Amino acid sequence: MDNVSSPPGHDTTDSLSGGSFTGSSSRLPDSLKLPSADGNVTINFRAEPPLLQKPRTSRMFSPMSKTPNQTLIARQLNLAPGTVSRALRQQPGIKSETRDRVLKLAQKLGYTVRLRGKAAAEAEACYLGVLVQSPESSWTHTRYLVGLSQAATAMNVTLIVHHVSFQDCLNIVHADRQPPAMRDGRVKGLCLVHRWPEDIARQLSEKFACVSVVHFYPGAKVDLVDMDHRGGMNILAEHLYRLGHRKIGYFGYCSDMSWSRARYAGYVEAMTKLRLELNPAWAIEFGTEVFEHRLVPATAPEQALQLIKSGVRAWMATNEWAGQMLAQIVRDAGLRVPEDVSITGFDNTDTVPRPVVQLTSVGVSLSVIGTAAIQRLHHRLDNPEEPRQNILFDVEFAPGNSTGPLNH
Repeated sequence: MDNVSSPPGHDTTDSLSGGSFTGSSSRLPDSLKLPSADGNVTINFRAEPPLLQKPRTSRMFSPMSKTPNQTLIARQLNLAPGTVSRALRQQPGIKSETRDRVLKLAQKLGYTVRLRGKAAAEAEACYLGVLVQSPESSWTHTRYLVGLSQAATAMNVTLIVHHVSFQDCLNIVHADRQPPAMRDGRVKGLCLVHRWPEDIARQLSEKFACVSVVHFYPGAKVDLVDMDHRGGMNILAEHLYRLGHRKIGYFGYCSDMSWSRARYAGYVEAMTKLRLELNPAWAIEFGTEVFEHRLVPATAPEQALQLIKSGVRAWMATNEWAGQMLAQIVRDAGLRVPEDVSITGFDNTDTVPRPVVQLTSVGVSLSVIGTAAIQRLHHRLDNPEEPRQNILFDVEFAPGNSTGPLNH
């Protein structure tokens, strides 16, 4: 309200409503009535001032908000919001362990990254290829795929799974024989499953970040995610030794399969450690076609039975399939497992259609290997110059009914 000055000596009096105030030194009245078109309006000078409305705070950035968002994730992990944002969008410059922590918490909280514009285009281009080479029309080790898929989902990655037969594996380096996403450059890295020719693995590793499941390629920059073959063979050999066996053979050695070489090396190491006879004639060798086409070697049954007759009563098979083959050979000859012959497997998988016995074995979860393969491949994309690495998982002993005490 504008101030109005009065002539000197004039006593300003307002007789409205009979109330009056004189000069600035007078105490303000409690209320004042003013005329209006609708009647008198009363102004209360002593009323409490209205409370100011609190500023509206966005729920996304409220300190007490429990809605999953990047600020909440950053606070719980003690990270900068920008770091969380880049980790969720798979942008470079973030340590792999930091990225993993962010992705795991985001998945736990149910946070979904909504990308737009350039970020969405970059995320759409984040494809990883899974190349499976095998003769079968279907992939038997589907538990690899479980782990691969779980890890890809957590990392906001799309998997392109492509099966390649043995006849076509040499052509995968040619663009016209590749999956479209691999051909047009959207695939940034490859996970190789089953054995590929070493030259093909090398050529692929020159164009893509590559990780191999179980198979080792010494001449190529391909990271390996595998199980501890040597440690597993030592566990099985010591098990047979405790049962009284001193003559132990090896069934199914294949020099072209890196995992078979590693397991045979573990067999040799165990025999040496236990001070048992190590006779090269006790190792029955297979060709690659035996594993690739599930064939029974023509000479294997006769070799095995002759060695059993000579006193080799315990056998370490190179994998589950070879162990089941040997068990069938033994039973067809009228011998008993494990009363007459003890047999161990390796992998502890259930891919044999009609198992003869439940093999005593060792193994590791294939889904765990699949998960680690995708995590390693993602790390490799962020660290292309890092030296090649081999990741080995410990195996666990899995008792079966195929081993027993030496029966003299």
